[in-house]
Amino acid sequence: MGDVTTEKRRSGSAIRQLKLSAFKGFLDATLPLGGFTVIVGTNAAGKSNLRDAFRFIHGIARGYTLAEIIGEKWIEGGVPVWLGLRGGTREAAFFGRTQFSIEVTLEIVSDGKVRPTTYAIVVEVPGNGKPPRVSSERLVVQGRGQFIFDSHPENNPPAQDDPRHLAIRLRKKQGFIGRTIDVISDRPALSQLTDHKDVRVKEVKDYAELTLDALRSMRFLDLSPDAMRSPSIPGQIILGDRGENLSSVLEAICSEPARKETLTDWIRQLTPLDVVEFEFPQDATGRVIAMLVESDGRKTTVHSASDGTLRFLAMIAAFLGPDPARFYFFEELDTGLHPTRLHLLVDLIETQTSRGITQVVATTHSPQLLTLLHQRSLEAAVLAFRLRDAHDQRLTRICDLPDARRVLQTQDLERLHATGWLEDAAEFAEMDVPPAEVLE
Repeated sequence: MGDVTTEKRRSGSAIRQLKLSAFKGFLDATLPLGGFTVIVGTNAAGKSNLRDAFRFIHGIARGYTLAEIIGEKWIEGGVPVWLGLRGGTREAAFFGRTQFSIEVTLEIVSDGKVRPTTYAIVVEVPGNGKPPRVSSERLVVQGRGQFIFDSHPENNPPAQDDPRHLAIRLRKKQGFIGRTIDVISDRPALSQLTDHKDVRVKEVKDYAELTLDALRSMRFLDLSPDAMRSPSIPGQIILGDRGENLSSVLEAICSEPARKETLTDWIRQLTPLDVVEFEFPQDATGRVIAMLVESDGRKTTVHSASDGTLRFLAMIAAFLGPDPARFYFFEELDTGLHPTRLHLLVDLIETQTSRGITQVVATTHSPQLLTLLHQRSLEAAVLAFRLRDAHDQRLTRICDLPDARRVLQTQDLERLHATGWLEDAAEFAEMDVPPAEVLE
């Protein structure tokens, strides 16, 4: 299947690693990321907490305060535009802790060069009616001096006198440490620098904006059949997180012949429908509803399409729509999909992510899905787990489990996952027992 995503998307960026310290159920965990990263693990192993971590950095990129990121964001008229993290401030930090840190390593493109970049933030959640605040924050771009900004540089840190404010040092030209400025501590400094009156070095603003832009283009799809079946107004080209505006996004895709052909090809591959055309009849209010037309003239609207077909349509629309994101998080990727079609969905995702334009992180409980991954995606697959006598959640690449590569040469990965061997291997790693011997 061809990819018709516009060339300008190649100027985007990629997230390479997420490091969590005392965030929710993670005491100290690192999530390495590939183009397509599948996360497996039992219930309560931390998969949904990873979604919250990505949503936290997404909230930073959208310019929200910490209270809004962790809680909720409302606009005029009482309209909610952001749902907070599960558990609020009480459960944002690991049990018994009053602060957490998140560090994201990514690649941004500047002047045609890919520059490894690290952004880190430490947040205090003191409770007792006190609001969350930033206690430490920094941005480091490789090849651009010691840092772009840092609240606690190793040499000559500024005094932090007022908890309502955060003092940060800025980078000067040629990599020298420049002036110190104050930002308010209830909002991440990264989102304050782009229009801060005291930031006079253009490069500081530029790299802050490049980082924000990289973290802003994120989507978290939790698809709902009811939302996907609702008609939508033509021109609404952004697919909602629950699948809202599916019909109008499909209409926009079909307005371009190349995209329409790709859409039709994928639908015919992913479903039993022999789709040759799409129609978009309007109702009395001007809303459109997508209709799939098969070669024999049979017509199926999204009203009557199966839940699995709707999920396929929405995922294709997310990738092929006029404004695709650089990063997608799919929770329970296999929900509602027939096992015989799952490999086609994996093919779709791997086709899109292999070009380096889009990243996908997906959680699953399906043992079968792991066996469908191509080698590159298998290398990136991650196990979320908890040790029997420990309270914290942990992460490891499946291929990094002791003796995993040798075992995978002779054992079926679907069976290993279904029988709990992956979790056992993680447990035995702590005991220095080769998991392959236990399997045998």
